[in-house]
Amino acid sequence: MPTGNGKTARRKSADIRATGLRFAADRLVVVLADEREISLPLRRYPTLRRASPAQRRAWELIGGGRGFHWDDLDLDLSVAGLVNGLREAIPRPPRLTRSKASLRRAS
Repeated sequence: MPTGNGKTARRKSADIRATGLRFAADRLVVVLADEREISLPLRRYPTLRRASPAQRRAWELIGGGRGFHWDDLDLDLSVAGLVNGLREAIPRPPRLTRSKASLRRAS
């Protein structure tokens, strides 16, 4: 892919790795292994936005720098997803439906 300086990018975003992260002024700042930093608004990551400062600090690097994990928050974010600007995906809970038999018993 062209980079704007006449050279071709050598790495795909899936190969980009992180060395750390920090939080600053309602933003998540990811430190990449190539010394770049990316800054993302916390509003894109509601679990982190609602978390306490102590919970935010309790992260670990996983996959050799390919992602971050917060055990207390049950949250994993990939570096490739962060670099590409993907939002946190919170799955909807399954829709609960009652069977006809259980509805008859409840009556």
